[in-house]
Amino acid sequence: MTLINNNQQPDYMMLVEKQLQLTESQGVAIRGLWDGMKKMQEDVTGKVEEVQMMVQEVRDSVTLTDAECYQLQNAVRIRSITLTKDRYKETDGKFNETVGKYRRMIWSKLKVLFSVAKYSHIRRIDFDDSIYFVKDFRPEDYI
Repeated sequence: MTLINNNQQPDYMMLVEKQLQLTESQGVAIRGLWDGMKKMQEDVTGKVEEVQMMVQEVRDSVTLTDAECYQLQNAVRIRSITLTKDRYKETDGKFNETVGKYRRMIWSKLKVLFSVAKYSHIRRIDFDDSIYFVKDFRPEDYI
């Protein structure tokens, strides 16, 4: 026995239609929520990339620490003395003069290589390269 309402549709048909309408409205709401979440994820990803670039810019612009400056000074001192010992005895009168010439030459070429006015302005990311340059420095390459 089927019950008929005043629209001449069975009651279960009205229930199914209402359920269908509710499901459709939920689908629209879920789609809106999904689209919002997707947009938020894209925004967050963009911001993360922007922050990473800013951090890299800061990292690239930070100059040597005092400890790194000291290590670089020490490397230049040792290298200039080593180069001079290859040519003169420490008791020779020209020894100290030659050490000074080599030291000035190393500092000069180092500043040119890293495009800085002062060695302390060398960027931290270039520290290892600057130490390598000093330890491998040969005056013959610049004469």
